[in-house]
Amino acid sequence: MSASPLSPAREGLWSRGFVTACLANIMMFFNVHFLLSTVAGYTVARFAVGDSVGGAVASVFILGTLISRLLAGPLIERLGARPLLLVGFAAFVAAPLLYWASGSVWMLLGVRAVHGLAFGVSSSVIAAAAVNRLPASRLSEGTSHYSSSTLIGVASGPMIGLALAGTAGAGVGGGFGPVAVIASAVSLAGLVTAWFMDVRPRQDAPSGSAAPRPGWARFVEPGAAPTAAVGALYSLGYAGIVSFLATLAAERGFGAVASLFFAVYAGTVLVSRVFTGRLMDRRGANVVMLPAFVLFAAGLAAIAAAEHLWMLMAAAVLVGLGYGQLLSAGQVICVTRVPRDKAGMGASTYFLGIDIGMGLGPLLAGAFVQWWGATGMFWILAGFTLALLPVYWLIQGRHLHGQEHP
Repeated sequence: MSASPLSPAREGLWSRGFVTACLANIMMFFNVHFLLSTVAGYTVARFAVGDSVGGAVASVFILGTLISRLLAGPLIERLGARPLLLVGFAAFVAAPLLYWASGSVWMLLGVRAVHGLAFGVSSSVIAAAAVNRLPASRLSEGTSHYSSSTLIGVASGPMIGLALAGTAGAGVGGGFGPVAVIASAVSLAGLVTAWFMDVRPRQDAPSGSAAPRPGWARFVEPGAAPTAAVGALYSLGYAGIVSFLATLAAERGFGAVASLFFAVYAGTVLVSRVFTGRLMDRRGANVVMLPAFVLFAAGLAAIAAAEHLWMLMAAAVLVGLGYGQLLSAGQVICVTRVPRDKAGMGASTYFLGIDIGMGLGPLLAGAFVQWWGATGMFWILAGFTLALLPVYWLIQGRHLHGQEHP
């Protein structure tokens, strides 16, 4: 018998609220990774400092993000989701122009930290709004699509940033102007989109378990914490790619064409996610997570070994099949293994872990680049990522069986 029109299987997914949340998410993550891919080189060139300082400028943004993500729950309860979202996007409009106007490294560090504070709260609001617009029967599917919107921003930002760095001298003082203007313009479009977003909490969600929750559950969702912790570790590798792929490309004469790495990466993830999403529905998240660690490690090793452009593009495919799937499947785990009314908090907790990795990554990678060069840094990250496979299995993987809906 076919499902009735009111059957859960017929519940709509692409509501106006969900679509606007995805669009706002794309523009916010584009801004973050567009600037992350250029700010280290800009800092080194303008202020004549070392790679480790450039990495610190990239990392301080995430430190601000971590603080605000931890406080996002209480802040939203007190001040409301909508005002925080709009103020956050307004800060995103102003911050890139202030990067350009900064007269010292210390001023740039301060602006980056405030920018990170705005990102942490705003992205938490967007994630909760997106999840709250999803019907329970299509939570995994919708979460995967929302993760794809993150991917579009994460991949397109560095792709355009590296292209500008290679062709317009974005890493040099005055040449940073086009980067600042583009970032602010995209953020302004995000502010307009955010104005029309529906950020109200879902009214038909069950209240979850009545069991006592620890006090720290106001700040992070306990059910999502194990996967978020592993996510912090595997994001170190991608942070190294975003921050220092341009350095390796310059050393090997790839030039601005290296920005195609992120286009190939994004295309690989979007195509493969069509199949991996269905696979997770049938057999659970481990069928994607376990091979993804191996593929991501292979991609990092391929970057280290790449002597020709085609080898770098092959590495992009491996990274897409590896990190791209880790990012999506990890988010699905964090959303589906928590009470329905805590799904937004689960997504926020997951990205707290990702932010930790993306924040520490440029700092650690910058030190490795100074000691062993970009090639050595990518070899180290490859070995580290492969070693995470048994860590994931012990912390989370062995507890997952089949579909992970609460």
